[in-house]
Formats: sequence, structure tokens, C-alpha cells
Amino acid sequence: MTSFRLHKAAALVVVIIALAIGSTAPVTARDSSSTSKHVAKRIALMTSQKAAMDMLTGMAAGRSTFDRSQARAARKQLIRSTGSIRKHFRKPHLDPRSNARPLIWHAWKDFKARAGTAEAAAKDLNTGSLSGLRRTLPGLMQSCLSCHETYRSTPNSFTTH
Repeated sequence: MTSFRLHKAAALVVVIIALAIGSTAPVTARDSSSTSKHVAKRIALMTSQKAAMDMLTGMAAGRSTFDRSQARAARKQLIRSTGSIRKHFRKPHLDPRSNARPLIWHAWKDFKARAGTAEAAAKDLNTGSLSGLRRTLPGLMQSCLSCHETYRSTPNSFTTH
């Protein structure tokens, strides 16, 4: 039974990574008749952040080779995407695929502040060296986790974006 759960979890991780890396995630979100275009854009935003975070955490953990140009590209993507969080969540568009808690719009000032903290942490990422990445990545990870714990209805037990 435990082996089955591990295989099922591993398969789920592979599917999530494939969606995060590939361009199919935004298309899937847009094509779903039950997903509003606003929520689809939020899903695409968070998916792109997860892909960038997966790349950086893989490098930091030694699962992949540190590549300065790829790390810088991921940092640039994270700066862009964290900077647009407020825009994508400005209005309370909810639907079945949304994991956003309504608390976001009741505590909008706090949510905006946390988005600002994530953007600042993305800007502070040091992608010039592996040691710099390892030193600065935890701050961004913590800002993402803090927001997800408060404002995401189904927080991940291990969140990297």
C-alpha cells in the first residue's frame, strides 16, 4: 500500500513538472470550460513561477548543475511574475480550479504586502554563483510559503513557489 502511494505521488510530481516546464499548462487552463480567463491567467502565472523555482532549487540542492545563465533567466522570470501577482489577484474571480481563499480580498493590504515581499526577494536573488543562490533562495521560498499558507486553500506540504 505504501509503495503504491509512493508511485502515485511520484507520478503526480512528474505530471506537475511536465505541466510547469511545458507550454501546455496555460493552454489547459484556458481551454477548460469551467475556468475563467482570469483564473487561467493566475494558474499560468503560478505555474511559470513554479518552473523557475524548480530550476533554481534543483541547482541549489545539487540535483542539477549550476548554470549562471539559466539561473539569471529564472531570476528575471521570477521578478516579472512576482511583480504581477497583485494585478492578477486584484479582483476576486473564483471558480472550481482556483485555490485562492476569499481571505485575499478581505485582507488585501496584507496580501499586497506579501506579494511585494516576494518581488523584493526575487530581486535579491544572487544568481552569480551557486553559493550566492544557496544563500538568497531561502528568503524567496519563505515568502512564497508564507503567502500560500495564509491565502491558498490547499497549501502544499512542500512548496517551492
